[in-house]
Amino acid sequence: MIAWLKLCAGATVSKASKLFIAIFLVGLTVLVFAQENFSHQFKALRVPQGQIITLSLAFNPSTGFSWQLVKISDKKVLEFVKKEYVPVSGERIGSPGVEKWSFKTLRRGQAEVVLEYRRPWEKDVPAEKKEEYSIFVR
Repeated sequence: MIAWLKLCAGATVSKASKLFIAIFLVGLTVLVFAQENFSHQFKALRVPQGQIITLSLAFNPSTGFSWQLVKISDKKVLEFVKKEYVPVSGERIGSPGVEKWSFKTLRRGQAEVVLEYRRPWEKDVPAEKKEEYSIFVR
């Protein structure tokens, strides 16, 4: 901080101080980038064959955001069944709730499921949230 003040005041700053400031600013930039671009969860689940599994995700339809199924990596292992919205606090308009995504395990193996929380009409905007699941069917 002292080096930064000297730099702002027009005082001579050593090469070491300049290097420290540069490293600090690069580190801060990386930290901000990581927080903005890696705000998603990854989960692993082990389930038996022939079961219906349900993933419950926080959701508020009044915001325009919704969960979008981006990927099921192996549709021979896992099949999408349905999604439904369940309000948490009654049927009031604007109430937050949970969106439940149901899948059926078809056979032994592994499948990745990726869901993104986004506004469907905003095609070129990064997802607000991202959930990734690795489903191991035994």
